[in-house]
Amino acid sequence: MADRQVLILAFDALRPDMVTPELMPNLTRFAAAGVRFAANRATYPTETRVNQTALITGATPTRHGIVGNQFLDLAASPDRLFNTGDETQLAAGDRRLDGRLVDVPVLSEILADAGHELAVVSAGTPGGCRILNHKAEAQGAFRLALMRPDASVPADRIAAAIEAAGPIPKHRIPSLEWLTYTTDIYLKYLVPTGAPAVTILWYCEPDNSYHYKGIGSAENLAAIRAVDTELGRILKWREQAGLEEKLGIVTMSDHGQIAVTSESLDVAGRMRAAGFDVGAEVSEDADAVLTLSSAGGLYVRQSDPALIARMTAWLQTQDWCGLLFTRDGAGGTLPHGLIGLAHRRAPDIAMILASDDVGNDHGFEGTSLQNSRYPVGGGLHGGLHRVELHNWLAVGGGGFRQSRVIEHPSGTIDILPTVLHLLGIPIAESIEGRVLAEALKDPGGHDPRPRVVTETHDSVGADGYCAHLTRHLIGGASYLGRGWVTRG
Repeated sequence: MADRQVLILAFDALRPDMVTPELMPNLTRFAAAGVRFAANRATYPTETRVNQTALITGATPTRHGIVGNQFLDLAASPDRLFNTGDETQLAAGDRRLDGRLVDVPVLSEILADAGHELAVVSAGTPGGCRILNHKAEAQGAFRLALMRPDASVPADRIAAAIEAAGPIPKHRIPSLEWLTYTTDIYLKYLVPTGAPAVTILWYCEPDNSYHYKGIGSAENLAAIRAVDTELGRILKWREQAGLEEKLGIVTMSDHGQIAVTSESLDVAGRMRAAGFDVGAEVSEDADAVLTLSSAGGLYVRQSDPALIARMTAWLQTQDWCGLLFTRDGAGGTLPHGLIGLAHRRAPDIAMILASDDVGNDHGFEGTSLQNSRYPVGGGLHGGLHRVELHNWLAVGGGGFRQSRVIEHPSGTIDILPTVLHLLGIPIAESIEGRVLAEALKDPGGHDPRPRVVTETHDSVGADGYCAHLTRHLIGGASYLGRGWVTRG
């Protein structure tokens, strides 16, 4: 057992503006007593599996290679888009890739090399659970996906955990029972049997109720209160066990979420009507394969520059189209490298649907068009709206300072190097994030007063289309501020 342990509590999609004393009294008190990062940033695309991979690698998709919830990788998935939320597809793809699903070392590998273990309990998608600990089979480590207990490992420990916590409840939205059960696995099984150096508990709320009930709806508020209650249970246990100094707690969300204002746009249909042979099926003859919810992109046949140029020029004339990115930033687009997407798996044309700052029916800022099937008024994420990029991060307990608010940028990519520093483990060269020295009692040789450089990038395309992006740099780490489009 490690001298110090870290517990990472992920509240999927939690918007920081919903962390209030009325809705989340436990998280509010925890943040006030510890260190809250007021300008924390997700990585792009602001989708779950992308940011789960950022958490376990300390890197952006440029390095880790999980470029979306779905993407094209014919080595992993020869006949269709690779859906990283699907446990069966993800496991098969990882086998086809000989275990090279992710291009850089991941948390479980780094811990194992230092003689430690990672445990993961997830109420989210089964594929997301595998992403967080996809080396668990080889390492004999604990990984429980509530949606796929049959695919969880090791089988004997999973059986023992379910015996200790009781049968897995039926899933519903809001997913209140699953929140309680996730905590129960930790408190009733992992703690009594010797919790490892790092444990990740992935709570599926408020993401589920945001998506299907609406941001600020009665069901969503009930889910937010319920997940706060689970934090309260853990904090009470830690206090009673006298583990405040040994157990550091990281509370986080993977992204924010904004409201859906349209039925599905059927972007592929619109492009076909304009003369482009575009669909979701993998075909050598098609002009492009499209993967798009509110963000995603086009994999263009043979990455043909002329076809890419024609497509981007047409897209820029469409008022439903938001930001566009290409590998070289040609034709009024911005380059993939600016948003951490310069990877071989990235779409030739990365695109985001139009969004704005309008409030939803409950007064929460941010709305977006969609190319998916969420109910109008429900929630969506993936793009570069500042609400989608602004995710929650607050830390407390073992090794962290007290009663501080950090106003300069930080990000999901910074969690891994900070955890490794707390555990005394060297930081791999593949990590792009930085140690959050400003939050540590002992920052070591890391600067607790980082210097921030802010950049704005602009590009002019067809028909008055103008793309804009702000980002902040601290050393080698990059944090996205927001992206938006204007039309002249």
